[in-house]
Amino acid sequence: MKKFVSITVSDSRYINKNIPDLSGDTLIKSLSGLGLNLYERVIVPDEKDEIHNALDRFISIQEVNLIVTTGGTGVSERDITPEVTKKFIEKDIPGIPELIRSSSFEKLNTSVLYRGHCGIVKNKILLNLPGSPGGVKDGLDILKILLPHMFEILDGKQGH
Repeated sequence: MKKFVSITVSDSRYINKNIPDLSGDTLIKSLSGLGLNLYERVIVPDEKDEIHNALDRFISIQEVNLIVTTGGTGVSERDITPEVTKKFIEKDIPGIPELIRSSSFEKLNTSVLYRGHCGIVKNKILLNLPGSPGGVKDGLDILKILLPHMFEILDGKQGH
């Protein structure tokens, strides 16, 4: 059974635990619905070291197959999730964020400001999603089509 991690990057949710993490909830519900098991859920502030430490920790855990972040992918000064994520990625998969942006544009034209990354690191999939529940849902609608194939390749079940 594949396991995933949900990392919400949000100053407000980190500081005030009473603010609901709707994006994290959406992420967990969607991926659990695809038959994946939640390994852990964390909320970190929009701080370089905090994001880096969370990613580094989960990348080193062998049982984790998929790491998904929500938040910090926009254009504000504190939106740094893509910059931190990019340093970990061994194989970049630019087509997934491109498809997320283009498929969301008709609904919300500001979706082109999403700057997330997707890639492979230590045989795990690492994906940044927007911080809104709708952005998470749209991103996972794209990913769920590709996940089975990606997992087969990473498991060595499909030779190319």
